[in-house]
Amino acid sequence: MLTPEENERLTRVGPDTPMGAMLREYWLPACRAAKVEAEGAPERLRLMGENFVAFRGSDGRLGFIAEACPHRCASMALARNEGDGLRCIFHGWKVGSTAGAWIRPPSRPSGASVSPPMCR
Repeated sequence: MLTPEENERLTRVGPDTPMGAMLREYWLPACRAAKVEAEGAPERLRLMGENFVAFRGSDGRLGFIAEACPHRCASMALARNEGDGLRCIFHGWKVGSTAGAWIRPPSRPSGASVSPPMCR
């Protein structure tokens, strides 16, 4: 029989919980790949207490990023799918499918590196 404390430890899977940290070390099914169409609208998902979006670029690669834009916390579920990434409708910066890397901010020349402030 589990104590209430042990039960809480084993059943809570949020971002700052012991079980959540352990489960994030493994692959988890999030949605069917057929549901995410190339150049289609981003698919909003909730997984282990966090919000994400899945999208597929024009090259067929699947992207899976946090729903909150890393720059200004706007919902990336409302973003435009443009070729190889999602363009935030709030400020126009584009996030790619490779670990949420910035592709090109509209105010920077091509090839310029940028590290925007992270939203919290």
